[in-house]
Amino acid sequence: MHRRSPYALLGAVLLWSCGGKPPPDTDTPPSPVDLTPPAVLLSSPHEARRLGTYQQVRLEGTAGDDTGVARLSWRLNDGESQVLESTEVEGGRAFSLEVMPRPGANTVVVRAEDAVGHVAESSVSFHFGSLVSAGGLHGGAVHGGRLYTWGQNTQGQLGQGDTTARTTPMVVDLSRVASIAFNSNSSLAVREDGTVWTWGANASGQLGLGTPPVEGQTRTPDTVARNRPTQVPGLTDAVSGALGFSHSLVLKADGTVVAFGKNNNGQLGDGTTTDRDYPVPVRGLTDVVKLAGGSQQSVALTRDGSVWVWGNNNFGNLGQGTEDSEAHAEPARVPGLSSVVDIASGRDHVLALHADGTVSAWGLNASGQVGNGESGSGSEVRAPVKVVGLSDVVAVAANSNFGLALKADGKLWGFGQNFNGQLGNGLSGSENQAHPRADTAVVGLSELRDVAAGSTFGFGLRRDGQLFGWGWNSNGSLGNNELQNNWSFPEPVKVKLP
Repeated sequence: MHRRSPYALLGAVLLWSCGGKPPPDTDTPPSPVDLTPPAVLLSSPHEARRLGTYQQVRLEGTAGDDTGVARLSWRLNDGESQVLESTEVEGGRAFSLEVMPRPGANTVVVRAEDAVGHVAESSVSFHFGSLVSAGGLHGGAVHGGRLYTWGQNTQGQLGQGDTTARTTPMVVDLSRVASIAFNSNSSLAVREDGTVWTWGANASGQLGLGTPPVEGQTRTPDTVARNRPTQVPGLTDAVSGALGFSHSLVLKADGTVVAFGKNNNGQLGDGTTTDRDYPVPVRGLTDVVKLAGGSQQSVALTRDGSVWVWGNNNFGNLGQGTEDSEAHAEPARVPGLSSVVDIASGRDHVLALHADGTVSAWGLNASGQVGNGESGSGSEVRAPVKVVGLSDVVAVAANSNFGLALKADGKLWGFGQNFNGQLGNGLSGSENQAHPRADTAVVGLSELRDVAAGSTFGFGLRRDGQLFGWGWNSNGSLGNNELQNNWSFPEPVKVKLP
């Protein structure tokens, strides 16, 4: 055993008596210095996820430190930091929180601090809104908040300031774009600030640029086409939009819906059949999280997983078990549907994705677009039925007479009309016109982040940012100037994004 000498002890006493500090006890080892910062791990959601519905995003993760985590906080985008509640688990602390996204890009940062002030941060980014869309013969994509368009431009639907077609994508003079919706010959964009911008065809007032009538004053409806994006008056709290063939739907941050445009079948949902060139409220809808538009019908998904429809019902479009030629000018719930998490609408058929990864469909089925294994004249489906052969689906898209289903593995399946190769399965022509059940589509593509269906073509955006198109190429609809015009391309080709 080590012993101090008596001289050392005497020196220590003298030092202490003179007001000095005693020397350290060499028998006690020095305290270890904490040099290790905490570690933060976010387990969900995955990075670069695209959100299709306006709902809270749940984040989960853990934080650990060799001496213990003293404080946890989080912030969304440029918001203030907030305390993050957590629970003790083996190896650290577990946390979860729910955040409401804004339109466009979102980032959540989680910060951990230990007792001595070491700090670590981890973040995850995701996007709310459609990054790619397709209309009659035009397409668009959002990249870094900028919008690029290409294709047919007879009504100024490209937003380029003229009516000249573009065979390769060109940027539109509209910044901070969060989400887009194209259909027929019209286009709509929602910016990050919640404003709505429209351009293209406007014969029925579907751009929403008119002013509401004033009692006692005459007015002329605004039905003039626009070749540049123009802001829709009065809308500053939008989160997403959808287009029918000649009408528009806008979802507001409070979960209500406004509509404008053609209304001959009550597709605006305002209780009338009068066309509106300005936004009017859709009656009775609250807690809406997504919208879809068809030829003359409208569809809404609410937070509780139910689906509401209004407008045309000539082919059982409304899923009520009947068909008729009456106008249905107010939303009605589709019976028998529950746990729906995504919706899409073609010309006269509707798709509904369930939380278990299966898909229901109803409406016109002449080309097998309902996916129930049948097709042909008189095969309309008036109430929801399951699409044959589909499981593990995470998103759906539709237009005209076909549908697309994105699976969890990032691959795409399709069903319905394929005369122009719009299913992307390598087949086209009269012998492949109808695919009445789901099968693998878009050969050779995987890791898809977002998809869109046009009238006779489709787009798939990969997670690495590359965009591909397939189907009918006319006036540059596939965004690649090396392709033959007015020709079918039943396998994916690269869209030439800058």
